Amino acid sequence: MAIGLNKSLMSGRIKALINQLVSAAKQRGLTQAQLAEMAGLTAVGLSKAKTRGDIRASSLEALGAKLDLELVFVPRRSRERAAEAIKSGNFFRASGEPPATDLPQAGGSKDD
Repeated sequence: MAIGLNKSLMSGRIKALINQLVSAAKQRGLTQAQLAEMAGLTAVGLSKAKTRGDIRASSLEALGAKLDLELVFVPRRSRERAAEAIKSGNFFRASGEPPATDLPQAGGSKDD
């Protein structure tokens, strides 16, 4: 189990990831069962993983790859700073204005 996360919180986050993948598949005209088969999983296996909120990282990676998505970890602080900037109206800048150095840039954080 991850440090600082209880099992039910982690399970909920995994369920959310699986649901995002299934939603992305549906947007592409695929069923959950078709996505599972394409990724080398069984439809029943994916359904059980979705219900339990427990799946191997390699399976998440395979599912995402079939949808041209990748599994990435984003620093929590960068996400929080971006949310604060959006709320304050400072996320977007006028054309020609230099980017703020304390906000995360697309594709990574300012520390990349």
